[in-house]
Amino acid sequence: MRKLTFITILLLSCVLKVSSNLDPLYTQFMTNPFLINPALAGTYPYYQILTNSRLQWAGFTDSPITNVISMFGPTINQPMGLGGYIMHDATGPTSRTSISFTYAYNYAIAEDMKISMGLAVGAFQYKIDGSRETATYDPVYTGETFTHYGPDATVGLYFFSSTYHAGLSLTNLLGNKLKIGEDTAITNLSRLKQHYYLHGGYKYLVNRELSIEPTIILRKVAAIPLQVDFNVRVWYGKRQWDRSKIWGGLSFRSQDAVTIMVGFAYQRKIEIGYSYDIGINQLRSYHFGTHEVMIGFKFNDIKEY
Repeated sequence: MRKLTFITILLLSCVLKVSSNLDPLYTQFMTNPFLINPALAGTYPYYQILTNSRLQWAGFTDSPITNVISMFGPTINQPMGLGGYIMHDATGPTSRTSISFTYAYNYAIAEDMKISMGLAVGAFQYKIDGSRETATYDPVYTGETFTHYGPDATVGLYFFSSTYHAGLSLTNLLGNKLKIGEDTAITNLSRLKQHYYLHGGYKYLVNRELSIEPTIILRKVAAIPLQVDFNVRVWYGKRQWDRSKIWGGLSFRSQDAVTIMVGFAYQRKIEIGYSYDIGINQLRSYHFGTHEVMIGFKFNDIKEY
């Protein structure tokens, strides 16, 4: 029994260390796909600010915690978009803080169809706080703190209309090596993993008050199996722009979790969403699920679409 417990702790520790080199997950990605695809900038006629806070694997020591705030919108006189975000992702003694600035160009290819191309450039800080190391982590880091800074970039494409959308993006474009102390071998193995995303969605209007919105995202990282998120949200409320709406939904993430989601949008200005992930893999017995909260504010329109 003691041996089994040790193996479990070691397995969880390895998962945490690997996850620190990966992009953070966002269960409510459908509310803010800008976080994985810079081409979203300029695709709405207004600026918006959104925050996402995520506590993954609640109840497990040193579980991942992610906080991000983003802002993006269109330019007034040109078919362009600007934006940026600040993100802090911590997993035990490791953390990654990123700042990114985005430019996108939108182009109409049909009466109700546009394409947007986006580029995000920025910088990140990767840190291992040796004072927080425990026996479950590699002892080579114990007692020392390492900090590494580097540039980063993301590229993306986005096709969108009034009812459907699809996008493709590549994050961690530069694949930066993370300099961890003086050990060259560790540095060569430690790098930010490039992530490929393919995502899309459709909004089906059932009647004047009810609509259904399925979305999907495919996430691929080298040497890691393809991960698929499939979500369905149901909106209820009158379609007029100044009317409030409520929404609820379910989500499935392969090899990871099923999710319950609820949200509320007040007069197209303020939106709040909450999701709870229920684990379906072998780690589910060692945590109490994952919580995520999204809060967004949308400014007035500054151009017509």
